Amino acid sequence: MKNLFNKIGLLVALLMVENTYAAGSIELLEGNVNVINARGELRAPAKGQRVEAGDTIVTGKNGEVHVVTDDQGLLAIRPNTQLKIDEYRANGNQDDAVVLNLLRGTFRSITGWIGKKQAKRYQVKTVTATIGIRGTDHEPLVIDEGPEAGTYDKVNAGGTTLDTAFGQVDISPQQVGFVPKSAITAPVILDKLPSAYQATPNEAAIETKKEALEKSLDDVMKEKQEDNTRQAGGNNAPQVLGDFDDRQNARMALDELLRRYELGDVNYVRSRLDGSMIGYQKLLDDITTEHSQCKQLRVNLLNTQVQAGPDLAVVQTSWEKRCLMLPNFTPRLDQGNSTFLMHRGQSGWYMAGLTGSNPFNPPRQSTPNNPNNSNIPATVKTLATLTASTTLSCSALTSSASPTPYPFSIVLNDPDKAGVPSVNVTLTMGTESENVVLTAAGGGTFVANTLNFYYALTFALPTHNDGLVGLHQAPSSVSFPCSAVVLKYTDATTPSGAPQLVQTNVAIP
Repeated sequence: MKNLFNKIGLLVALLMVENTYAAGSIELLEGNVNVINARGELRAPAKGQRVEAGDTIVTGKNGEVHVVTDDQGLLAIRPNTQLKIDEYRANGNQDDAVVLNLLRGTFRSITGWIGKKQAKRYQVKTVTATIGIRGTDHEPLVIDEGPEAGTYDKVNAGGTTLDTAFGQVDISPQQVGFVPKSAITAPVILDKLPSAYQATPNEAAIETKKEALEKSLDDVMKEKQEDNTRQAGGNNAPQVLGDFDDRQNARMALDELLRRYELGDVNYVRSRLDGSMIGYQKLLDDITTEHSQCKQLRVNLLNTQVQAGPDLAVVQTSWEKRCLMLPNFTPRLDQGNSTFLMHRGQSGWYMAGLTGSNPFNPPRQSTPNNPNNSNIPATVKTLATLTASTTLSCSALTSSASPTPYPFSIVLNDPDKAGVPSVNVTLTMGTESENVVLTAAGGGTFVANTLNFYYALTFALPTHNDGLVGLHQAPSSVSFPCSAVVLKYTDATTPSGAPQLVQTNVAIP
């Protein structure tokens, strides 16, 4: 047991190094630029400040920002663009990864060591496509409305692949790939450069920075690797980072355990659990209970990361669990985030611990007032999801002196609230705060399609909860007036049993 705790300690040391989320530092900043962090907090960035994984960068019509990334790459984000950094890990090892989500507009990406040495772990996502790279200088573009709406990618050096459910196309230097917003056809190579690609006055600065970054790339990566070694215990410390096979085998063992769980194979699950883990017997009892209540059970792991040490692995993942609840085969969806501790024994990998949400939790038992277990709020405990989008622009909003309805789609999915006629979400924008009523659309889905906005030059604060979303700006202010719309919903019935805040942010460019 002492040996096991020593191994856990070493793995924790590794995780403290590996889980430092990376992105980069702002090299150039011009015009209207805002950054929204993962908590929905809006800030006006400054040169030299960092942006990190989870941040969304929003530029106005004259805004441009260049970010030197931690792997010696460059992101040159053009005007009228909204780019979210979903994931950025740059530790100089095989777990490095980049996932960028381009919502609209365009940017130029000069990839650093991740794109050059681990190209398969670098992706740019849009609503209609995924862009993979091959050690590249390229320019993704998203046009979100009009006859040219869709995803484009222009390659300056290297190569990319534009991939959709209907096919893919390889893009070589001086070519532009395209897939329409409808996404019902395979991507194609265009005959000419779309007019939406416009150079900015900073192209020469990009080329100069590109050359400097490429010269220093190998040295900076080596320095990062040496720094990781020092933080993990120095060159003489035991080797903490497991090799690729360790991580792969631990992940495969967890996947097989989940497949057997879906089948209700309690004997197999028992054989793959560490008998000393907390909640061992309850977990087995829960599996038996669930399979008496749910059929066609499926568990999907999402955004999974694996770190391995000596005979140990930590698997951090979000997940979705779906099944049909008896007796009426009612669809059920559970979601959560979990960390699994896997331990390698003499006959393979075992699950030795579980923290966070428990994917093995069954629905609640029937009660005298709910004999058929048919009341979803009493049985499901599913984490809600909240999404929103709008075509509203800041120029349109600041032209609305009187309340005007604008398209603003809000969708809340909370199966625990099925049968309830409406729910409220909280909306904030600057100094404004409103309760927005979402109407039931069936199956635990609640929607709103329009919101009434107005703009006023005044020192007074907007009236809260009056059904109008007011953007008030002081007459003497020269700052960008339109802050992000932040929507929040408190889910009282979650898989963990504790209330949880669900939030989404919508930028008004």
